[in-house]
Amino acid sequence: MITREQLNSKARKQIGIVIAAGLLLLVGDLVLSGSSGALTLFKGEDGLYLMRPENSTGSISLRAEIDSGDVNMAKTFGITLDPRGGTEDDNEADKTPDSGEMSREELIGYQLKSIVNSMNDDTSAKKVYLPSRLDTGEKIKWSVEKSSNGGIIAFAVMALCFLIYRNRYNPLKKIQKQESDSITRQLPEFVNRLVLLLNAGLVLNTAFARAIEGSGCVAAGRQDYFYSRMMEIYAGMQQTNSSFNAEFKAFAKSRRTAGDESARELMRISNIISDNISKGVELTDKLHNESELLWLARKRSCEERGRLAETKLTFPLTLFLLVLVAVTVCPALLEL
Repeated sequence: MITREQLNSKARKQIGIVIAAGLLLLVGDLVLSGSSGALTLFKGEDGLYLMRPENSTGSISLRAEIDSGDVNMAKTFGITLDPRGGTEDDNEADKTPDSGEMSREELIGYQLKSIVNSMNDDTSAKKVYLPSRLDTGEKIKWSVEKSSNGGIIAFAVMALCFLIYRNRYNPLKKIQKQESDSITRQLPEFVNRLVLLLNAGLVLNTAFARAIEGSGCVAAGRQDYFYSRMMEIYAGMQQTNSSFNAEFKAFAKSRRTAGDESARELMRISNIISDNISKGVELTDKLHNESELLWLARKRSCEERGRLAETKLTFPLTLFLLVLVAVTVCPALLEL
């Protein structure tokens, strides 16, 4: 049986693994973001500049901001510099378009792009200076664009840890739901069989043993929670010579402690048997009435599951309808 302590321990291990993996990803992201481009932005007396690499190409992500009062814009450029002394680009000189052909924002964006494209025109220069102003006079503010994904990684790690912590008891809830469904499904039949055997003249303990032996689950060797617990109760009665009422009441109390909804029916049956033993109340009639109530509850449960299944089938049926419409209409549309 899975316990809450085991699930808590498993959740702690999973959270520890997620945090360790997140730290590794953060370290890797920092290393990659720091070494992804061999270029560094320097500040000299003549302004900002980049050092052209000697042997291989280098890259850097720069952000250009324009703030001229009436125009505020920012663009990010991925700049790649060829090595020093490499083949120069044979690009034609960029022609500044007429200011009447485009807006001021488009003209500024065009000039910024021209600056970036012209950085490899002369590969003999060791330093590549970044202009501080455009040809039209707007001041340019250059800065290095950070490409780290640390925030996304940290958020994903925290979200995953929260989901693991929130759903740590799901396996236990699933088992409890299966156990509750087994009791709801098998209890009406079991009580009905008890009533028939008691009416046939058997005493309670003998009727209980015969009811277990005559169940289809035990005969077929199927694993069912309710009848497996009944078998445990019967084995305990034989070993300790205890009564069926005491064992069944302990079973009902354990289900109530677990928060099972079916514990109410189990407690009612246990109280009926206790009243028969202590007060001499008629047993078969009360069990018969309880059996009818249990069958009605089982019928309502089946109806609710049927309605729930219909709701779950709505979306797949809608998809099938859309596919059917597409298969029917598409050939007709192609022929038009």
